[in-house]
Amino acid sequence: SGFFARPPAEAAGPNVTQGGGPGGFGGGAFARPPMTVELAAPSRADVQQQLMVVGNLIGEQTVVIVPKAAGRLEDVYVKLGDAVTRGQRLARIEDREIREQVKQAEAAFEVARATIRQREADLKFAETNLNRSRELFGRQLLPRQTLDDADARHQAAVAQLELSRAQLTQSQARLDELRITLANTVIESPVNGFVARRAVDAGAYVSQNAPVADVVDISLVRLVANVVEKDLRRVEQGESARVEVDAFPGET
Repeated sequence: SGFFARPPAEAAGPNVTQGGGPGGFGGGAFARPPMTVELAAPSRADVQQQLMVVGNLIGEQTVVIVPKAAGRLEDVYVKLGDAVTRGQRLARIEDREIREQVKQAEAAFEVARATIRQREADLKFAETNLNRSRELFGRQLLPRQTLDDADARHQAAVAQLELSRAQLTQSQARLDELRITLANTVIESPVNGFVARRAVDAGAYVSQNAPVADVVDISLVRLVANVVEKDLRRVEQGESARVEVDAFPGET
């Protein structure tokens, strides 16, 4: 029985290279430098995760400006993007006809006031005549028919005065109504903000509740963004958010 032993690698000849090629452990042209490994002790800490969403900035409130009166726009005082304050004039509707109606109503009101003064004078005269007739009738110097006539004239004077006062109230109500209509020809902004939309120009006919402009209050803006259902668990009330706006690049 015989045994064969493999000779050592050195005996294989000069053409054999041990561990050659990539990933080998030998030297030569394919040798890799040793890797640096950093060691650290384990520690417990919070892991932060971020959710990026895209949304829109909207103002605190958007007000659609509509006229309270119908007519043709004579002037529009603002342009798109203008800053406006509460009570500032935005546009004006032609008001020549309404002004003439106001003048007529004022004249009718003055006539009603003059009529009341006349009726008050008539009533005073009727009262004086009635008192005199009663005194003479009590002294049996005046017939009953004359006293009744004086009393009837007094009652008629009272009725005429009440009618005149009612007509004065009616004239006052009509005058107030026309003055309100005249004031409604001026379209004002109810809030502070900026003109976000101008719907009409001067010369256009507008009706009641037809939009003239939109005013946006941006003293406070809100970011509205949609979050998909699978990410809802990652969002909780009270968490902070970092907002970037395209209009202000580089700012957060």
